[in-house]
Amino acid sequence: FRCICVRDEVNAGGLNPDGCAKRLNELLKDLGMDLNVASVSGDNLIDTGFQGPKDIKYNTMNCYLGAEPIARALDQGADIVVTGRCVDSALVLGPLIHKFGWSMDDFDKLAQGSLAGHLVECGAQCTGGNFTDWHKVPDFSNIGFPIVEVGADSTFKVTKPPKTGGLVNFGTVTEQMLYEIGDPRCYALPDVICDFTDVQVSEVGENEVEVRGARGIAPSPHYKVSATTVDGYKATTMAPMIGPRAAAKGQLNASSTIERCRKRFLANGMGDFGRVNIECLGSESNYGKDPQTSGVKEVVVWTSVEHKKKEALQEWAKEIAGAGTGMAPGFTTLVGGIPKPAPIIRYVPFMHPKSDVSITINGEKFEGTADVSAEPPVFDVPDQVQPTPQPEGSHSYRLEELAYTRSGDKGDTANLGVICRDPSLYSAIDERISAEDVRKYFSYLGPDLKVTKYALPGSSSFNFLMENALGGGGIASIRSDPQGKAIGQIFTDFIVEGVKHKSEYGL
Repeated sequence: FRCICVRDEVNAGGLNPDGCAKRLNELLKDLGMDLNVASVSGDNLIDTGFQGPKDIKYNTMNCYLGAEPIARALDQGADIVVTGRCVDSALVLGPLIHKFGWSMDDFDKLAQGSLAGHLVECGAQCTGGNFTDWHKVPDFSNIGFPIVEVGADSTFKVTKPPKTGGLVNFGTVTEQMLYEIGDPRCYALPDVICDFTDVQVSEVGENEVEVRGARGIAPSPHYKVSATTVDGYKATTMAPMIGPRAAAKGQLNASSTIERCRKRFLANGMGDFGRVNIECLGSESNYGKDPQTSGVKEVVVWTSVEHKKKEALQEWAKEIAGAGTGMAPGFTTLVGGIPKPAPIIRYVPFMHPKSDVSITINGEKFEGTADVSAEPPVFDVPDQVQPTPQPEGSHSYRLEELAYTRSGDKGDTANLGVICRDPSLYSAIDERISAEDVRKYFSYLGPDLKVTKYALPGSSSFNFLMENALGGGGIASIRSDPQGKAIGQIFTDFIVEGVKHKSEYGL
């Protein structure tokens, strides 16, 4: 590190950042490298004896810390900072506070620095990874990771290393800005609440984009806490099914195996499955299509089940192979062999007073400078009444021809970003895609699906927050898309009607 003048900070301490830093110091000493490793701790609430807000046995309970302790560790001469749980964007904002001496109440700069961190926190997702126009991205095999060049005034550019694959343009960067956010007016972080609604993203060179316009206000007096608890067991299997009416056969075999086990469980007093999910991948099951009507001749049958008892799922796993000889034909193999039950680790978020959290740097108590006493403003939900579309033309297009999309998750909530390919499309898209349109399009995700639409006029984009969309979300879900990664791709097929020819929008 020292020979190339790099200082590094990483949220890689797991549940023991002090121990990780200590071991790193030992390794560096053995290598003869004179580097100073600091640790930031205090995020782990279980260590404090805190029991949590509900009558639940928690496995982990960690606050998302912010950037200020990282900045102070760097101020004290650290070359490497190891933290426990912290927001990803803090790994960029912390060094910027240290480098430029930004005040903790200069909220616009903190918001810009946080946005810089948000854009690069998922690596190549802003240099062409997961991009709508994936077919225009050169050389995925050598994709370049993003670089942010930030000025003291907080304006920054996003680029990538020369002679690497990938792509940096308005679309790749704006897609990532909308990734995994909620209300863009109040993207809440420990150091600042960001407003991204008027952010401008401008192409200023080849693979070079300038970003400006994020605004900030004082943060909440609470930290967000990520807690986990074990809540039963789940198991998943995948099996190819080949031949005419493949999806119907796969659905029948999977459901018949479930029914056979269900009868046995009830007879033995083991209780029913908690949840069952069967998808015939290849028959557009993630589009809500009925496998009975599919004409495809090969599918992969995804079956995922949940039960309170591990032994019940072990019984189910033994029964699956019987479909190969005792049910509909075309079943070929179990991908990965007989499935093994695994604990369901359920995500339980809540807020916790910052005043009750003791942060340390290298074991010494850290006193932050930010005021944590004032409650932030409450934002009303935007009016979801959709205006009547104004007639513009007689053409209809798949959304992908007019906009980029990107989707992600937070627990059981997905977000769907829609970014106009040209600013002249903003009104047309706004009038033709409502929260209700999105809810109807994805109604097969469940009866409790709730959608809220937010506008980001500065980047000619919209964010649709989709609550109760992911079957529990993350590792608690038993769906094949537990984090909503495919939602954006699915929505590219939405038909936008009554618009001008796309050439009149500069496309």
